[in-house]
Amino acid sequence: AGARAEAGEEAWTEAGRGTGPAPNSPGQLAYLRRIVAAYRSGLPQVCRQPGSMWYFARMMTGDFSGLEETMDTVVRDCWELGPEWREGHHWELGYTLLMRAKFVHDRPAALEQATQDTNRALRHFERTGDPWGIAESLSARGEAYLRRGLFERAAEDFARAVDGATRAGAHRQVPVFKARLADVRLRTTEDPGARAAAERMLLEAVEESARHGDEPLGTARLLLARHYGSTGRLAEARDQLAEVERALPPGMPLLFHGTVAGVRGWLDCLEGRYAAAQGHLREAVRGMASVAYLVAPQLVVDQFLAAAWAKARLGEGEDGARLLGTYDRQALSGGMGFRPFPDQAAMRRHAETELRAVLAPAAYERAYAQGGELSVEEAAGLV
Repeated sequence: AGARAEAGEEAWTEAGRGTGPAPNSPGQLAYLRRIVAAYRSGLPQVCRQPGSMWYFARMMTGDFSGLEETMDTVVRDCWELGPEWREGHHWELGYTLLMRAKFVHDRPAALEQATQDTNRALRHFERTGDPWGIAESLSARGEAYLRRGLFERAAEDFARAVDGATRAGAHRQVPVFKARLADVRLRTTEDPGARAAAERMLLEAVEESARHGDEPLGTARLLLARHYGSTGRLAEARDQLAEVERALPPGMPLLFHGTVAGVRGWLDCLEGRYAAAQGHLREAVRGMASVAYLVAPQLVVDQFLAAAWAKARLGEGEDGARLLGTYDRQALSGGMGFRPFPDQAAMRRHAETELRAVLAPAAYERAYAQGGELSVEEAAGLV
């Protein structure tokens, strides 16, 4: 079952690989249109992996306005077709609900739906007895709880996911879940002993990830780098980022290299290296552009906070205020992808403080209002 899920995710990432045609190139669009023409809604195979990638091909050729509409359609079709396929329906529906839960944005209603989706996915995977799906559903529900500020519930689900994956021998999953559990504990406790234990757990997750064969997105290392950065250990944080990039498989979408560059930009700001920060953040935005605007624009939007901070220190405060205005207007931060800052709200407050320190109140308000009228792509051009 886990192999089926990974096959589907691999098919999806093909569209964003930096080594192939861009999704909006004539050759890629022609290929996507052939996929769309080969199937239609109402066929059971489009609700199975990897056939459900058909919906994403439709999205990338303009049939859907975005990822949320696409996922809603996949879930609806999968649910309506279920009685016709019987065998396998529970696994496929559970997987589809799980994917929708992972992709939602941080709006209260969407987060409530994500919690409901993970509850339903968990029941479907429990019915099929699939330990991969059970552990992934618990982890996804933990993420939804975390984004709602329900830290204790999040920690409970991450701990259950670790235990379930360990019992099932899912060695590739265990370090990811363990890292998320450690990250929650580091974010919610001030007790020195508890923090030391959580940091040891995070280090263990990194070691286990390397030992059990390359969790390809480097989740544990990225969380460790973020933790080191937030505690002033910038050199150690940079070392972890270097290891993440070294371990990325050949042909990995530039989206993931952009994620690393964005964290480097944040570390540069922490170190007062604002020109270097701007360079890394530009690299991040360019790397993410291949699929992020269509699939996960929040990954680009998150970069605007560090970029606004850097611009405040580089004499470009008005552009920084515009970026902050776009960030607030878009409100797209969501679940798909790594969050670059341990505390997004605190980072936003710091960026505003930096900007107001260099701009007159009227200039700040004017530029901020202008940023609220920009699209994500237009604001990214300011970076």
